[in-house]
Amino acid sequence: MKHILILSLFFLNLVTLSAQEAGATVDRGKETHEEMEKLDQGSNLERKQFKEISEKNRERMTNGIKLLTIVSANFGDEVPESKASLDKIKKDYQIAQRYYYRNAYIIAGKSVQKVEKDLTEVLSKFAKVYDAKTQNLLSECADSISQTEQAQLTVDSQEGGKPATSSFIDVSEAAHKLKIAYYQLGLALEMSKDNRFYEAIVHYRIAKDYGIKILTDLKEAEADKKAIQDKFTKDLADNRNLISGAAAAPAK
Repeated sequence: MKHILILSLFFLNLVTLSAQEAGATVDRGKETHEEMEKLDQGSNLERKQFKEISEKNRERMTNGIKLLTIVSANFGDEVPESKASLDKIKKDYQIAQRYYYRNAYIIAGKSVQKVEKDLTEVLSKFAKVYDAKTQNLLSECADSISQTEQAQLTVDSQEGGKPATSSFIDVSEAAHKLKIAYYQLGLALEMSKDNRFYEAIVHYRIAKDYGIKILTDLKEAEADKKAIQDKFTKDLADNRNLISGAAAAPAK
């Protein structure tokens, strides 16, 4: 009888543990009212503060997730696990919003803070990718401007001046654009130092756009101009906040 009793108690414990584990797997934000109240403990002041956190960060979080969706589609292969991180961030923010709409403001605000931290971390990795791309692009622009300038100085010094068949390229406009591009790069670096990676990526994009324009304008032949556009197809789409290669919606 003792053995039977011991076995019965053992299986009862197993069933209890299984039930507890099953309860732990309930989707966050879908807890019962009683469970929600246990999770959402705090003072009225805390409730007000965390409610404001959810509301004030809503637009920033939405824009950040949209940005991460695009940059991970365009350059996700350069930031390992970024797409998995994006999926988790989207899911966690949906849960935070679910808590908010159920008036569980404390846990909603805390969830938003966690999502914001994760979003910032992933965007910081992409900011480093953008920095490398922009630095290399602008260096290429500086080389192209100086090479074009030197080539035209050589032509100018030849007897008889510039050949009639040669098209003169005014590098002063390209040099002016490059100054603007480097200014945008400087702003991006300042934003990164302040952990404002969303804004940093915006400025990196502007700098890259100027850089691609410079390289294109310095080419004379249409085929060469097209080659530059083809080389930076993904960047050009990304600069417009679009996913490269995404099919356009059919016209109705």
